[in-house]
Amino acid sequence: MLSKIPWLALTLLLATNTTLGGFLAAWHEHWSVWVVVALVILLIAAMLSCSWATIRDSFAHLLASDLRAFIVAVLISLLGVLIVFWLHTLAHFLVIVCAFLLVKIDMQAANFSDRQIFRTICFTSMLGLLLGRATEYLISILF
Repeated sequence: MLSKIPWLALTLLLATNTTLGGFLAAWHEHWSVWVVVALVILLIAAMLSCSWATIRDSFAHLLASDLRAFIVAVLISLLGVLIVFWLHTLAHFLVIVCAFLLVKIDMQAANFSDRQIFRTICFTSMLGLLLGRATEYLISILF
C-alpha cells in the first residue's frame, strides 16, 4: 500500500501549505485568520475529494432558476473584482489548489477512495500550516 502513495504530490502539497503557514506567521496574523484559512483548506479539500459528477450536479442545481442564475452571476462578478484587487494572494491560492488537484488525481489513479483522499489532503495541509508556523517561530527566536 505504501508503494502506491504519490509521495511527490504530497511533498508539493506539504511545501505549499508550509509556505502559506510561514507567510501567515510572518505577517503576525490574528488567530482568527488562521481558523479561517484552516476552514477554507478543509472546504477546498471536501470539494475536491468528491466526485466530478457531484460537483457538476451541484453547479447545475445552482443555475436551475433565473433568480439563482442572477445571484451566481453577481457573485462571480464580485469574485472577479476581488481577484483583480488581490492578484498576489490569488496566485498563492491557485498554487495550493493546483497542489490539491495533483494529489487528488494521483491518488485516484492509485485507486484510493474519496474518503482516503480527503483525509490525506486535510492531514497534509494542516501539517504544512503547522510546520510553516513552527519554522517562522524558530527563525524569529534564532535571528
